[in-house]
Amino acid sequence: MQLIKNYQILSLKWRPKQFKDVVGQEHITATLQKAFEKNRIAQAFLFAGPRGVGKTTTARLVAMSLNGADTPTTDYDLKSESVLDIIDGKSMDVIEIDGASNRGIDEIRELRENIKFMPVSGKFKVIIIDEVHMLTTQAFNALLKTLEEPPQHVKFILATTDVHKVPQTIISRCQRFDFLPLSNTTISDRLKYITDRENQSIDEKSLSMIALKSEGSMRDALSYLDQVLVLGNDITFDMVQNLLGVVPNEILFSISDALHDRDGDKLIADLETIRSKGYIVEDLLKDLIIHFRNLSLLNFKNGLKLAGVDSELSKKYNQLNYTWSHKDIIRLSNNLSTLYASIRQYSDQYLLLEMNLIKLLEFDSSVDIEEFLKKEILEEKQVETPKAKMVNETRDETSKKKEKKIDLSEELLKNDWNQIVKEVSKKRGSIGAQLSGCILGDLKGSNLDVISYDNSEFNQKLLKEGLELVKTIIDEKYGSNVNISLVVDTKVEKIEDKKDDKVNEDDIMSLFDGKDML
Repeated sequence: MQLIKNYQILSLKWRPKQFKDVVGQEHITATLQKAFEKNRIAQAFLFAGPRGVGKTTTARLVAMSLNGADTPTTDYDLKSESVLDIIDGKSMDVIEIDGASNRGIDEIRELRENIKFMPVSGKFKVIIIDEVHMLTTQAFNALLKTLEEPPQHVKFILATTDVHKVPQTIISRCQRFDFLPLSNTTISDRLKYITDRENQSIDEKSLSMIALKSEGSMRDALSYLDQVLVLGNDITFDMVQNLLGVVPNEILFSISDALHDRDGDKLIADLETIRSKGYIVEDLLKDLIIHFRNLSLLNFKNGLKLAGVDSELSKKYNQLNYTWSHKDIIRLSNNLSTLYASIRQYSDQYLLLEMNLIKLLEFDSSVDIEEFLKKEILEEKQVETPKAKMVNETRDETSKKKEKKIDLSEELLKNDWNQIVKEVSKKRGSIGAQLSGCILGDLKGSNLDVISYDNSEFNQKLLKEGLELVKTIIDEKYGSNVNISLVVDTKVEKIEDKKDDKVNEDDIMSLFDGKDML
C-alpha cells in the first residue's frame, strides 16, 4: 500500500484562491469584484451566514485583492510572495482574530494600538475577526469608533454565524453581506469536480447523499467526502449510507405506512431496526419531518420539485395512496417537530421516540370546524320544521319500516357491541372513546337506540356526528339498513349527585369492630 505524503484535507486543499472559484455565492463575489474594479472599497465588511459557506474564505480573498498587487485588484498573481503568505497564514499585514477566545476589552484595546502602525509589506492592514458575535458588550463599545473611522491603511472584515447577536451600532458601520446555504445541486457538482481531479470514482447518487447530509455547508460536505474516499475506489451507495449514518428512505416510508394503517407490529419492527442500526434519533426525527413535509407538498403542483426531491424519489411519493388530509399531515409534522425541539434534554432518546410514535398510532383524523358547525345548523333547521311536515315524514318512515324486514336481533348486537366500538375506534378514535361509555338501547324494527349518560354538549355533538359511521359499520357487517338514534339519559348522574358523601362514625366502628376510646 502506497502512503500519501504531506496529506492535506480536501477543505484546505480545494479552498478557493480567487473569487471565480467560489461557488453558490455569486451575488456576493460579483459585488465585491465590481467594488475593486471601481475602487469603491468600504472600510469595514460584515459577512453573515451559516457555517461552512465561505465567509472566512471570502475574507481572505478580499485580503489578497487588497495586498496581492501594487494596487487593489482581484486580478492578482497567485504565485506572488504576498499572496502565498496570506494563503499560508504567514502575512504580517493580515491579522486573523478568533472572537471566541479574544473577546474581552483588553484584546480590542491592544488591537487599536497595533493598527496605528503602518503595514509591513502590503498597502493595507487587514483585520479579520471571526465569530465576532462572541465579543463582550464592552469590547464592541471599544471597537465602535475605530470601526467607523479607521486609519486609511486599515480594513476590517467581521464574520459571524449569529448576526442577530451583533449590536446594530456595529452592523450600521459595515457593509453587510449575507451568505446563503448552498443548494444540494451546487454542492454535489462541486464534489464531482473535486473527485474527478483527485482521480476518485464515486457515483452521483452517493454525492447527492453527501450533499443532503451536509445541510448547505461546503466544508461539511468536503469533510464527509474525505471520510468516504478512505474506503477505496469501489465505493457503493450502501457503503456511503452506512458510513454517514443516513436513515434510508425505506424506513421513513415504512414508518408513515405503519402510522397510516395503524399497524403496530410493523412500527415495532421498524423501531427495532432503528435501534439495531444505531441511527441518531435527532437525525431520524429531522428526516421524518422532511418526509412529512414532502407528503404535504404532494397537494401542490411541482411541490416536490421546489423542495429539490429527485425524480426517482418523487415517483415513490406520487405512488402513495394515503387517506390523510392536508391538515392531518401538518398535525403529524407538528407532533414530530415538538419532539425534535425537546428531545436533546433526555438521556434515553430512543425510549422517547418509541413512545411518541406508538402514541401516533392512535392519531385521529382532523375535524373541520366549519363543516361541523354547518351540520349543527342543518340539524337545528330540521328540528324547526312545521309539525305537519314532521308527521308526514314519520308516517312515510313507519310505512317503509313495515315494508323492510331486518334479520338483526337485539341480543346479537349487544354481544357484538364491543367489537363494533373497536372498529369505529380504528377509523375515528375520538368517536370510539365516546361510544365506549354508551350502551345499546332497544332495537325496534330497524330503529336502534344508543344511550349516553354524558351531559356534555360537545360530546353529544361528537356522538351525533359519529352515528353515521356506526350505521355504516353495522350495515356492512350484517347487510342491514338500521336507523340509529342517540338517547341522552342523565338520570344516573343526578342520582349520583344526590348521594350522601358524609361518613357516619358509628357505621365505621360497627364495620371494623371498633370501640370509642374517649
